[in-house]
Amino acid sequence: MSFKHLMNAAYDCGLGLLRHRRTNDRASSGLAGVIPIRPMVPPSVDEDNHPEALALAKFCVGKGIDVGCGHRKVAPDCIGVDLLASGEIGTHGVVATQKCIADIQASGDDLYMFADGELDYVVSRHNLEHYVDVVKTLAEWRRVLKPGGTMAIIVPDERAGDTVYLDVTHKHCFTPDSLARLVNAVGGFVVLGTEAVIPNWSFLLIARRS
Repeated sequence: MSFKHLMNAAYDCGLGLLRHRRTNDRASSGLAGVIPIRPMVPPSVDEDNHPEALALAKFCVGKGIDVGCGHRKVAPDCIGVDLLASGEIGTHGVVATQKCIADIQASGDDLYMFADGELDYVVSRHNLEHYVDVVKTLAEWRRVLKPGGTMAIIVPDERAGDTVYLDVTHKHCFTPDSLARLVNAVGGFVVLGTEAVIPNWSFLLIARRS
């Protein structure tokens, strides 16, 4: 698929690139005080039995990575990948004041340390929405997966509210339909399904590397 067709697909998927680009630097552009039309309140959850971690843990079989693991990996055997180094303190969103436990310091859209088809799974929660180029990111996750490998990702649910305002580093927003269309447009995956994880907060997409 050409770059033009991918970008058209991205817009068709409802990513709102133009709308939300204005908010990426909202703290310095005078938008810091803007109140979302549909505000969202973070849910109260048991961190020791976090429903998002439980939803992803079943896919962590074999060798795989938790992209954007922050201070809490999905499962102990996951290889944690994060922009922050191990021991570094987060500054935004749910990782603010928390100590990172990543095994590898790297951006999730440049996993050069892994060979093509090396991994059995890629999981992430509340990570994909932070990338400028989500097409590049998904293509990189596809690259490192074995044929038949699993990609399972959790993102905020735009149907529930204005998710871009949840974190100053959010760059995209998704619904189950828009994310499934995006993954299909990137290619190389078979989308197996989507499901709510925390109602009115987040959803899961599961795809198999073809």
